[in-house]
Amino acid sequence: HPAAWREQGARPGELFTATYWADLVREAEAGLLDFVTFEDGLALQSSRLEGPDDRTDQVRGRLDAVLTAARVAPLTRHLGLVPTAVVTHTEPFHLSKAIATL
Repeated sequence: HPAAWREQGARPGELFTATYWADLVREAEAGLLDFVTFEDGLALQSSRLEGPDDRTDQVRGRLDAVLTAARVAPLTRHLGLVPTAVVTHTEPFHLSKAIATL
């Protein structure tokens, strides 16, 4: 949720660090989850369909889903990693190679 950064313990200042995602994956595996997903997109999150809004109370930005999955893959043994990617602007064969290396 775009406003989840307000929750106590959310660590919004670390959202774009490898440590943040590593901690989340470790916690998910310890919680016996089957898999986690990493969202990718071409645009920043917005509350309007036609373009960006002027809100300042939401965290904006995304990390590359495949790269994030690649970074945290060595930290898990039983957790499935499911990166999503937009193939409109990424060649499917490039994406398949990137995901296959996980």
